[in-house]
Amino acid sequence: MLFVAVRRYNLFIMQLQVIFFSSKTFLNKELTAALKRCSDIRLLCVDIPVLPPVNTAEAIFEQLKPFLPAIVVSLNDAGFDQAGVLGSLLASSGSFLLNWYYDDPLYEAIFYKRKISDKTSRIDFVSEETFVPLLAQNGFNSHFLPLATDPEYFNTNAGPVPFKYEMSFVGNSSMQFMDSIITEAMQKELEGFKALLYHLKKMYYANTQTDIRRYLLAHRREWENSITVDQEVFVFAMVWMIGYMYRKDFIVDLAQSYKDRFKCFGDIYWSNFIDKSLVSTDAMYYKNLCEYYRATKINININRIQIQTSFTQRIFDCKASGAFLLTDKRMLNSKYFNTSGAEQELVEFDSLSHCKKLIDFYLVHDQERNKIAANGREKVLANHTYDNRVTEMLEIAKKTWNI
Repeated sequence: MLFVAVRRYNLFIMQLQVIFFSSKTFLNKELTAALKRCSDIRLLCVDIPVLPPVNTAEAIFEQLKPFLPAIVVSLNDAGFDQAGVLGSLLASSGSFLLNWYYDDPLYEAIFYKRKISDKTSRIDFVSEETFVPLLAQNGFNSHFLPLATDPEYFNTNAGPVPFKYEMSFVGNSSMQFMDSIITEAMQKELEGFKALLYHLKKMYYANTQTDIRRYLLAHRREWENSITVDQEVFVFAMVWMIGYMYRKDFIVDLAQSYKDRFKCFGDIYWSNFIDKSLVSTDAMYYKNLCEYYRATKINININRIQIQTSFTQRIFDCKASGAFLLTDKRMLNSKYFNTSGAEQELVEFDSLSHCKKLIDFYLVHDQERNKIAANGREKVLANHTYDNRVTEMLEIAKKTWNI
């Protein structure tokens, strides 16, 4: 039998009973801390495996029964079995589910066949706006909720630090993830679509806001009768392959253009593509990443392909640190930040060549660079923390369920 560890927090004003499925996932620490600071809930943290076996669902439910009904909060469905049994049991108890997809919500449904049997008692938040209509088509009540920052890790009131790096990129190579979806069978499948891959690559490199998934679905006749794998798996793999190549080629070009003036903080696999001396694995998210952001004149953000309109967490973390950031152009950049004018908070580029022009400009224009960094820090710490996001989540829940 699987047992889960329960930690209860009694806060100042006890109104909503909230259970958080605390698993070892991205954002777990940030959301736990933000929920603990929320003064109008009773919080119960449950240490639970990311993917408990289906035959343990009833045992977990029995352990939670004394605390039900409640609002159950999860990240990427972590803590729920793939067959959807626990979710159904919680819904039958009168509980509501709040799930936040911080990554592509299609992944587990496509590759692991995750089932969600009761969608009427849950709300799903997504960190990329274009996923809202995709989930809605499948009966989900979905809302856009951008990522944010935790000032405990990305904030400093200290003065300026000496710059150690002229420009840097922080992020993993995605090689391990690509290996998990581009299996040997999928490699053979893609061999027959080199012309289509080349066409898609050309489109995306010319405009990174191109919706490759939409294009593939609108041009099914070019591939659907020739594949042997599941259609959704094929489309997912094609989209991620294009995004993976773009991001890799972008970093390779910067490394070749700027040489030892450039640093890549990520995994060791980057050394397969750029000089090993330009790669560092020393940056650790919860320990020293803020210091690396602040010690770099120009931090560069390159969105993965699933982020078509919105933001990575890197934008909020870097800005909260008071560091300067260049990011690729996305539709919501100008909605959340001033992207021009005297109060500019964010600088965006629309191509590799444009990025390099901006790098060259801001490397030598210290006053402009520092002013934009300071403006961005103020905006993020005021409006884009995980405390802000938890408040938004709970307000939507209260309105939706009249609680």
